[in-house]
Amino acid sequence: MRLLRSGLAVIAITVSISGCTRDAMIEKFTPHPEAEQAKKAIDDWRMGRLADLRPQLSQELAAQVTDEQLAVMAVGFPRGEPRSVRVIGATTHFQSDTRRYDVTYEYDFDGRWFVASAVILKVGDIARIAGLHGQMRSQSMEQVNAFTLAHKGGLHWLMLCLAIAAPVFCLAVFVICIRTPFRRRKVWWALFTLVGVCTVHFNWTTGQADFTPLSFQLLAASTAAVPFGPWILGVSVPFGAIMFLIRRKALVARARAESTAA
Repeated sequence: MRLLRSGLAVIAITVSISGCTRDAMIEKFTPHPEAEQAKKAIDDWRMGRLADLRPQLSQELAAQVTDEQLAVMAVGFPRGEPRSVRVIGATTHFQSDTRRYDVTYEYDFDGRWFVASAVILKVGDIARIAGLHGQMRSQSMEQVNAFTLAHKGGLHWLMLCLAIAAPVFCLAVFVICIRTPFRRRKVWWALFTLVGVCTVHFNWTTGQADFTPLSFQLLAASTAAVPFGPWILGVSVPFGAIMFLIRRKALVARARAESTAA
């Protein structure tokens, strides 16, 4: 229980630090003036200003959708002034002479959230909207993807315990290796005890697990999350630590035999 509490404290600190750096990361990767162009297109769409929106669309998108279709897709979108608006996702891709920008905004309308994304294709100095998507949500993306133990099932608890136990086990065996009386390849064995192989990545929000057989992790565990995205726990088999414990007696016996022979 003490081990679990210590592990949760470490994760809580990690989550807190990530929250402080999240906005800075988003701002760093948000493209300008493309982000402002994306917001204008989203606002024109949700407010029903289709005459203003259409000139911003790429030729391909403009040919695919009519004003009626755009209006139908925007039914239910709030048209008032939001309490707040923020960028929650921004990526940039380069391909030949084309740049693609994906920008996602989150609007807060007094407890209802409107999440909308725009795809911008830019060739030279000409940028056009190549895609629009929007949906209403009952929670903010920060709430949806929060690292919380509330309403989590057995698989969540199992993965959390493994994510805490794996690095502790690796570090414990590392200390045992350092204190074990043998010299042959000791440094390599000590480093090997910290390596985990074959990783299960677990999405904390959805509960989905993916297995990556060819993978390596330091301390056999990891946590990662993109800004406003789900937390991903990675747990590996502490192969190096297990192999050392299996070979420990033989290594000590060989060291004693070599010492006696000398």
